[in-house]
Amino acid sequence: MGVFGFLSGKGPEDMELAGDRFSKSGEFGAAKIEYEKALAKAESKFPEKENLIRRLAEKIAGSRESLAAAHVQTGREWIASDNFREAEGLLRLALELTENPDLREEITGLLESIDAGPASGNSEEDRLFVSDDDPFAPDEESDLEDDADDDYFAILCHALPEDTANAYLTYDRDFKQGFVALNNGDFETAVEKFMESMNRSDRDQPLVALELATAFTHMGEFARARDLILDFIENHGLSVQPVQMLCDVYWGMENHRQAIDLLDQCPDPLKQTFSIQMLLGETYYQMEDFPAAQAVFQACEKNFGENELITRSLAKTFEAMGDLEAARDLYGRMLSGCARCGTRRDPFVQRRYAELCFACGERSQRLIDLYFSMVQADADNKADYYRRIYELYMALGKPKEAARYEAFAAP
Repeated sequence: MGVFGFLSGKGPEDMELAGDRFSKSGEFGAAKIEYEKALAKAESKFPEKENLIRRLAEKIAGSRESLAAAHVQTGREWIASDNFREAEGLLRLALELTENPDLREEITGLLESIDAGPASGNSEEDRLFVSDDDPFAPDEESDLEDDADDDYFAILCHALPEDTANAYLTYDRDFKQGFVALNNGDFETAVEKFMESMNRSDRDQPLVALELATAFTHMGEFARARDLILDFIENHGLSVQPVQMLCDVYWGMENHRQAIDLLDQCPDPLKQTFSIQMLLGETYYQMEDFPAAQAVFQACEKNFGENELITRSLAKTFEAMGDLEAARDLYGRMLSGCARCGTRRDPFVQRRYAELCFACGERSQRLIDLYFSMVQADADNKADYYRRIYELYMALGKPKEAARYEAFAAP
């Protein structure tokens, strides 16, 4: 569970936005995972959102190609430094990811160069002593599923912080199968595999407990998740990841006071970090103590500088407090930032800005034009936007123009 999972929301559009952020920063593995989760949710919960589903499928394909290209570049670097085994594994993973014929041809050539190299261990002389009928050779057909899981596990690890990924790569097969199941939304299997890993493995694998707690949290088994995280903290101390996870659990249990107490117990250097302060502000927000949440988020902006996470948090806080003009201005600031840097505008931010402009009494051609742009950018909600266009034209005394869009408007 990411440190700011609570800020990205749970809708497919929010997951898509998280994927966009990862993609922009070059974290294509993490972007792919977010897009896949968003697509799974959109297909199961919002099948009518055809434009969103098509867009997510295109982004998944794009992230796969970007990730494959990154793997090829890293593979070349490993070949140059004679790390042939590592290069081969990454190149084969890239081959699984890409559908680009030119890139596939390039990868095949690199793999052939490794296979023919002196360090490959696959010389013609070696092959003379390998029997196709070796009774002790593994059954390749039966290993296909494990190989697919290994490939996907490797992709998932590429999305993690380097120290966590390096640790996970040494963990046992039960853990790896559980981690794949967790990221596929199969929480029951994830719990089963994580528990088998904890009970059977003789390796030092402390982070299994946190992933098991994540699975329990998704299943609504908050008490079991809480106990696992508290045991982890007792043995390993307070740090951002278990603190954030325990806050998630306390929020799920609607025990916000314990979340506040937990954050207050953090040692001062940890307590003053951006992550912990944002958790504190979000806890106050969920408690509906909006003035306290506002104070924390504004202090974060002062201490850590302008940040989209802070701006979003402040905007939703002002909106919850009824200060619609302040919320509108913050959403507008985010849209202006998107225009300056050339990134795609987040449909949620655009919609909140337009709706707050309308709620604050604006009736203008500018707002009509904004809703028209949203019809194109967020076609799944176009009936709502046509309703606003109809209402705005009527308010401006243009019933003929309004009539053109009444039939398309949501009731």
